Amino acid sequence: MDKDKISKSIDGSLYVSEDVIAKVIEKAVSGVDGVVGIASSAHNPLRLLFAKENHGKVKFRLDGDVLSVAVGIVLRQDASAKDTSEKVQESIKEQVQNVLGITVARVNVNVLDMAV
Repeated sequence: MDKDKISKSIDGSLYVSEDVIAKVIEKAVSGVDGVVGIASSAHNPLRLLFAKENHGKVKFRLDGDVLSVAVGIVLRQDASAKDTSEKVQESIKEQVQNVLGITVARVNVNVLDMAV
C-alpha cells in the first residue's frame, strides 16, 4: 500500500498540549536577535485577559483554532525595541503556524526590561 493511500484513510484528531504550545513560543522568542530572554513576570495590561492561560513566562489563549499570545521580553541594551518586537511577533507567528499548524491572530510583545 502506498503512503498517499495510508494518509488518506486515517481519520483522527491531533491533540497538542498547552505546554508544547508554550515551548514553541519560548523557542521562537529566544531565537530572535536582540532578545536576552523572556521576562520572568508579566507586568502588562493583558495580564487579566490571559490570567487563566498563564504558562510560566508565556501567556496565550486559544479560541477555537486561533491563538492569541502575550509575552514580555528582556531586550539587549543595543537593540531597537520596535524592530526587535516586530521580529518576535513574526517569529512566534511563523513557528507556531509551521510547527503546530495553529493560526496566530495576535501577538502582543511587551518590553519589560533591558539588559545592562
